[in-house]
Formats: sequence, structure tokens, C-alpha cells
Amino acid sequence: MFSVPVLLYHHINYDNDVLSISPEVFEEHLKYLKQEGYVSIDDEELAQYMIEGKKDWQKAVVITFDDGYLDTWVWAYPLLKKYGFKALLFLVTWNVEEEESLGFNLDDVYAGKIQMDKLPKCEAQYAIIDGFKHKVESKLCWSEVRFMDKSGIIKVLPHSKMHQKVYASDKIVGYNRPREKLSYFGDVAGDKRYGTLDFNRKPEFAYNEFIPDKELNDMLHKHVLDNGYLDFFKKENYKTELDKIVENYRQEKGSIGIFETDEQRYIRVLRELKLTKGELETEIKRKTYSFAWPWGAYDEISIKAAKEAGFKYLFTTKVGANIIGSNVLEIKRFRIWKSDLSWFKTRLQMYSNPLLAKVYSYLKK
Repeated sequence: MFSVPVLLYHHINYDNDVLSISPEVFEEHLKYLKQEGYVSIDDEELAQYMIEGKKDWQKAVVITFDDGYLDTWVWAYPLLKKYGFKALLFLVTWNVEEEESLGFNLDDVYAGKIQMDKLPKCEAQYAIIDGFKHKVESKLCWSEVRFMDKSGIIKVLPHSKMHQKVYASDKIVGYNRPREKLSYFGDVAGDKRYGTLDFNRKPEFAYNEFIPDKELNDMLHKHVLDNGYLDFFKKENYKTELDKIVENYRQEKGSIGIFETDEQRYIRVLRELKLTKGELETEIKRKTYSFAWPWGAYDEISIKAAKEAGFKYLFTTKVGANIIGSNVLEIKRFRIWKSDLSWFKTRLQMYSNPLLAKVYSYLKK
């Protein structure tokens, strides 16, 4: 029996972070897969193997990309085509630009149209907002999404509308204020106005949301506006002032907000899943049946909502074996986060072996 490794990539670019692999390293991965006789299969072919045991290959791999960045078009798509592989792109639909222009990619270098240094820059840029550094990623356009999907080389599937978090606790950890934003995704779904309450944040599909009282947040934000706005946060005692407003409100009202119920979360998650599924299907003109959980965070409530939304196959970030009889609602993937080719070879061999994959997944718990 063979276990199908499902590879999880994010960026193919030159950023020096754990989500980025350089184009040269990615090409080495593809060369090694080719050399070792692996073929690439898509989500439905993987599910067919896991459910029925049907296959027409000896060794297979599923290549996936999460989120949807410009480097998928500039680097990943041409390299996949060069080596005869296909992949899945789990797309955050909010993150796609509306303008309809296809930019240059590596294919144009191969064709002699441009020099390598004329390719679009795909590394993160930074903007200064209210005095703090905010990370800005290069995005895909819908024209590039549709082109890649139609090519059969990159199959595009949903990865949520917003890829955001919710307030998942009623314990105040601070107040929303100007600060650095070095993670592109992960904005909270709640009120983010300066001065409003801040709580622990968790992935939106796996946690019930805590909803603070709007009246209280309005009072806090107004206090910030009336007392210098951005300059208010330069005061040493700004937190003490806001704490006093919260304590007075709590004494008068008895609470500062409420948690949504399980049923309310189910409705919220179902709405979000239907929205991203419908939006993507409208753009690419075909049905989609697979979904990848942002941050790999899900539970029984979100699985139920995903099934109701029309998804048949769900991709996680859990490691383990994908074999005949495995659960297609919990497809295992492993993150590619090291540039060391020997690390890649070892992990690929491990997750191709059912016993080793199961043992390693147990040790990772």
C-alpha cells in the first residue's frame, strides 16, 4: 500500500521566512520528484484512491499552494509546466485583485521575450500606516487565476473569503491601537477601531466568536478620538484611562459582551464557505468540491458546515498517511518550509510510507 504525500507550499520567492521557498529550491524539488518517478494527481484523483483504491500510477504526490500570491503565477506555474506536474491552489478570494491584466512570468523568459530581471517582484513590501510598518504582499489578478485554472496545470479551489480570525475569549488583552502588522492574513473579524477592546484571536472556523458590546466599543473609540487620536496612545497611562471606562461599564451593565452559540457559529461558517465557493465558481466557471482550512483549524461544527456547503474533500495541515480507507474529510498535508533538499527527500520518503507516516503523525501530537 502507498501513502500519497500532499505537499503544502505558500510562497515561491526570495523572502527569507518560513513560508517562502526560492524558485531554485522549488525547481530542485520538481526535479527530484521527476527523477524518483512521482506523478502529480489532483484532489479528486486522490479521493478516488483513498475511497476506492483506484489508481493508474506507482508513486503519486499532490502539490498544493495556499492563499494565492503573485509568485504562484510568476514562478510556480511555469516551473510546474516545465517538469510536467500539476498542482492545487487553495485561494483566498478576497485577496485577488480586480484588474484584468496578465503580467509577465517565467514562461516569457523561456520564450526570450524578457530578461529574468524584468520579472515582477514577488517579495513582500512594507507600507507605513499611522507610523508603523505593515506588510504588503503581491496579489494575483482574476485573469491569472482563470488562466491557470483553465490550463489544467493549477486547479484553483477555495481557501475562505477572508482568512481571518475572531475574538475567541472574553478576557481583555488590550485595546486596538496603531502597531506593526507583519502578517498578511489574520485580521480579526470584529471591531478594529482604535481604542476598542482586543481579545485573544483564533481562526474563524474553529472557535465561537466573542462579540463585545458595540455601545462600549463606541465609548472607547470616542474617548480616543476626543483625546488626540494617534497621540492618545503616546500617553503612559492611556490603558488606565480605557480600563476605567470598561470597569464603569461592567459595573453598570454586568457584562461587556456575549459569545455566539454553536448554532450561530455553524450559520456563520456555512455562510462564509458558501460565499467563497460561490465567488470562485463564478469566476472559473466550474464546480469545486475541495476546501483547505486556514491555519488547519476546524472541528465537527465546521466539518458539518463544509459538507452542507457542498465540499466533499477537506485538506488539513495535520501530518500523516493518505492511504486507502483514510478519511477524505481530513486529508493530511505537510508544510514545505526548509530550503534543505535532503530534508525534502526525507519527508517525501516518510510520507510515502504508510507506517512511517502514521508513526510520525503520532509523535507530532
